[in-house]
Amino acid sequence: MAQKRKTEFNLPYFGIDESGKYPTIYNLKGDYGVVIQINNPVLQYSADPSAYDGSHQLYVNITKILGEGYVIQKQDVLTKKIYNKADSTEYLQQKYDEHFNGREYTDLTTYLVVTRKAKRGSFYSYNKKNYSDFEQNIGKLEDLLKRNSLSPKILTRNEIDLYVKRILSMNFSTNNVSLNNMRATDVEIQMGDKAVRSIPLVNIDTIDLPEKVSTHIERNDKDTLKGFPIDTMGFLYNVPLYQTIIYNQIIDIPAQNMTQRKLELKRKRHSGIPDPANLMCVEDIDNLLVDVARENQMLVYCHFNILVCAPLETIQQTCNYIESSLFQQSIIPNKNAYNQMELFRTAMPCNTVELAEYDLFLTTADAALCFFFKEALSKDEVSGFQIRFTDRQGIPVAIDPADLPMQTNRINNRNKFVLGPSGSGKSFFMNALIEQYCMYNKSDKPKWLMDVVIVDTGHSYSGLCSYYGGKYITYSEEKPITMNPFAISESEYNIEKKDFLKTLISLLWKGADGTVNQVESDVISQAISSYYSNFFGKPLFVDITEEEEREIQQEAEAEAAQLDYTEEAKKSLDLDGLLSEAQALTNSFEGNPDEKLTYYEQQYQRLYDEQLQGAIEWLKDAQADDLYNTKLTEARIKNKEEFKRKNVVELNFNSFYEFALYKIPEIKEQERIPFDIDEFRFVLKKFYKGGEFQAILNEEADNSMFTESFVVFEIDSIKEHKTLFPIVTLIIMDVFIQKMRFRTEQRKALIIEEAWKAIASPLMAGYILYLYKTVRKFWGEAIVVTQELGDIIGNAVVKDSIINNSDTTMLLDQSKFKDNFDEIAKLLAINAHERKKILTINQLDNHENRGRFKEVYIRRGATGEVYGVEVALEQYLIYTTEKPEKTAVECYSSFYGSYRAGIDNFVRDLKRSRLKLPQFFNKVNSMRRPIYEEGKTEILQLVS
Repeated sequence: MAQKRKTEFNLPYFGIDESGKYPTIYNLKGDYGVVIQINNPVLQYSADPSAYDGSHQLYVNITKILGEGYVIQKQDVLTKKIYNKADSTEYLQQKYDEHFNGREYTDLTTYLVVTRKAKRGSFYSYNKKNYSDFEQNIGKLEDLLKRNSLSPKILTRNEIDLYVKRILSMNFSTNNVSLNNMRATDVEIQMGDKAVRSIPLVNIDTIDLPEKVSTHIERNDKDTLKGFPIDTMGFLYNVPLYQTIIYNQIIDIPAQNMTQRKLELKRKRHSGIPDPANLMCVEDIDNLLVDVARENQMLVYCHFNILVCAPLETIQQTCNYIESSLFQQSIIPNKNAYNQMELFRTAMPCNTVELAEYDLFLTTADAALCFFFKEALSKDEVSGFQIRFTDRQGIPVAIDPADLPMQTNRINNRNKFVLGPSGSGKSFFMNALIEQYCMYNKSDKPKWLMDVVIVDTGHSYSGLCSYYGGKYITYSEEKPITMNPFAISESEYNIEKKDFLKTLISLLWKGADGTVNQVESDVISQAISSYYSNFFGKPLFVDITEEEEREIQQEAEAEAAQLDYTEEAKKSLDLDGLLSEAQALTNSFEGNPDEKLTYYEQQYQRLYDEQLQGAIEWLKDAQADDLYNTKLTEARIKNKEEFKRKNVVELNFNSFYEFALYKIPEIKEQERIPFDIDEFRFVLKKFYKGGEFQAILNEEADNSMFTESFVVFEIDSIKEHKTLFPIVTLIIMDVFIQKMRFRTEQRKALIIEEAWKAIASPLMAGYILYLYKTVRKFWGEAIVVTQELGDIIGNAVVKDSIINNSDTTMLLDQSKFKDNFDEIAKLLAINAHERKKILTINQLDNHENRGRFKEVYIRRGATGEVYGVEVALEQYLIYTTEKPEKTAVECYSSFYGSYRAGIDNFVRDLKRSRLKLPQFFNKVNSMRRPIYEEGKTEILQLVS
C-alpha cells in the first residue's frame, strides 16, 4: 500500500504589525489588510425590501471609497452553538435559563477584511504613502460603518491570530481552539471526524447564474409568507447537520481603464468570428460596458464560496441541501472544484492573492454585491432594563421595552397598547412581561424597583400576584374598593387633578355613556374651583355676636312674658307653710276672735299672693332662661350648619356634595344659566352619606397599597354593573396616580385589561389623556390590553387618547382578524412592511425541538420585531389562566405554604408520576391534595 504524502501546512503570512493606527496583517506576497468585525445591516425577517437595497448601496459606496487596488473580503460565519446561561439570581429566571440551557442554536458573526494589494514585481518594497492612504481609507470606511449602525470593531493582533486559528480548525463555537491534521481529497478536506467542503457558487467556464439578480428574493412557500423578502443566501440559516459555515465573498477591484481596454479587445476578437456563441459574448460585453459608462458602475472580479464543516457521515446531506437551495435560484455551483485545499486557503483573511484566475469572474460591482449576505440575527440589546423573549429560532434574546428606545428617540413615551384575540396567548404574554417587570424588585439596584398596578376582570394574574406576595384586591359588596379622591394637598391641586374630578363628577351624574354639555361642564368646573379655594383659604368660623345674643335674650323674655304661669305657680306653693306663718302672725294679734279670724285671713291672703307672685316671677325667669338657651343653641347650630354649607371644613365627596348644592344654585342665579340641580342632587345622593354607595368616595384607601410594589384590582364581579364598573375603574386609576406621586423613586406600570372599556367614552377622554401624559413624567407607563376587534375600530377615544399616546404596540396572532386587518393596520399606522412581519406570527417552521410557545409582534416607534413567548414549566404553572390548572397549582401552594415551594413540589411530583400534564392536573383536582407526600406510596399506585 502506497504511503500517503505528508505536507506541512504553511501559513500565508509573515506577521501582524501593530505600530500603525490599525493592527495590519501582511501576507507573503506583500498585501496587507485589516480585519473588521461588523453587524450585518438588515435584521432577519425585517420584511423591508428597501433595507436590502440600502445595504447593497452601502457596499457599493464602500467599493467606491476604497477604489482600485483593494480587495473586499466579507465572511459570514454561521456556527452551531449550545445555549448556556447560569447567572440569573431570581428563581423564575433561573428556571427560565434551565429550560433553554443545552438547546442548539445558530450564531452569526460577520467579518470584513479590507486588503491593499501590493505592486507585483520581483521584490517587495514598502511604500509609506500607499500605507498612509490605506489608513485614511480605513478611517473613512470605519466612519461609514458607524454611521450606518454596523458597529465596526477592528480586530487586534491577538484577535486576528485567534480568527485565523478558528478558520483553520473550523471551530467558532468553543472558547479554546485546537488544530488537527488535514487530509485533502478531490471533494473535501478531512479534519479528524469532520470534513470541510468548499462549494464555489460559479463555475467560471459556464457561469450558471440567473439572467437578472436582485438585492434579495421573495418567499413563495406559504400563502401567508408570499412576497416576504429574504436574503439571497437566507437559506444558509436552515442548512441541516452542519457545525460551521463560512460564506466567503470576495470583491477584487482592478484598474478600471486597463480592465475596460481588455474587455474591448476581447469584444473585437469575438466579433471577428461571427458564430452564435461569439455573438452572445459580444452582446454581454456590450451590455456590461454600457452599464459601466451610463451608470458609472465599477468593474470587479468576484468570487463566492461556501465553506461547510460537518461530521463525515452527514457532510454529503448538508452539501446536497446547499446545492439544491442554490439551484432553486438558478445558481448551479461548480461541481468540478477539485482544488479544495486552495479554496480553503483563500478563505483565510488577507489571502485572496492565492485565488487562481479560473476562480474569479468579471462583472459590475452592483451585480456582484447582490450575492453579499446582508442579514443579521437578533442580539441582546445593551441596556440596564431588559426583558427576555425568544428570537425566531427559539433562543432567549434581551430587549429593552422602555429606556433604550427612549434614549435613541425611537419612542417618545413608554405607554403600550396590546391587541390579541382570544386564544392568541395574550394573557400568557402579559404574565411573562409583568413577571419580568416585577423581577426588578428583586434586583440589587434600588433604582430599578418597579411598581405594578393591574386592573383586571378575569383573574389572569392571581398566580403571579400570589408568587410575588402582592396585594390582590377583589371588589365585593361587603368590602368595596374605596378611596377619597377629593383629599389632596394644596400643592397637588392643579389643572390635571381638576380635570379628573370634573370627569368623576360628570361620570357619577351622567353615567359612562352620558355626556355633559359645555355649560354643565363649566359649572362643575367652577364648583370644584370654589370648593378647593374655600378649603385652602381656611375660612374662620364666627360664633354668635353680642348683639345677636341680646336680641335672642329679649326675644326669649318677650315670649316668656306672654305665658300664664299661675296654675303652675300654685302647684309650687307651700300651703302648710303659709298656714303656719299666718297663724304665727295671728297669735301675736290682740283682739276678739272675730277680729283674729279676719286678721288671719288677711295675712294668709297676703302671704299667698306674695308667694304666688314670686313663684310666677321665678317661673317666668326660668322659662326665659330656657328659651334663651334653646334659641341660642339653635342659632349656633344653624350658624355652624350655614358655615359648613357655605364653607368646606374637610375634603371628601360628602363635603363636596353639600358645598355643590349651595354653590351651584348661586352660580346658576348669578349667571342666569340652566342647570338641573334637582337631577344633580338626586343622582349623586346615592354616593352621599346614607346612600347606597356612600363608602366608595368617602373612605380613605388602604394605605398599604401605596407601599406595595405589586397590586391587582380584580373587579370581575362588577363588570356588568353600569354604574359601579366605570366609577371603580376610574378611581383605581386615580389610586395609581396617587401611588405614582407617592413613590417617586420607583418605575411604575399601570396595566388595564378589559376594564379599559369602562372608561373609553367621550366623557372620560380628557382624563385618559391626562393619565397618559402624567404617567410619562413620573417614570411610568400605561398598558391597555384588549382582545376584541370591535373595541378599537371606530372608537375615537381609543384612537385619540390611547393609541396615539402609546408609542409601543404589541400584537398577538392576528390571523382571526385577517379579513379586517387593513382597518387595524390603518388605525395603528402600520405600514406594508410591518404588516408582512405581523403576518409571519406563528407561521414559520420553527417549532422543532421547542416547548409550547406563541409569538408576539412588538413595535417600538415605527418598526417592530416578532418574538417568541416560551417559558419554563414553573412559569407556565404560575401564568396559567385555566381554572382546573390554577386549582391544582393552588392546592400545592396551600399545602406547602408558599407558591414557590408548591411549584417545586408540583414539578417534582409531575416528573415522578410520569403522567402527562393534563392527566396530572385532573389527578390533583380529584384528590384535592398533592398526589405524593413523603412517607406515602401514592405514587406507586398512580404508576401502576
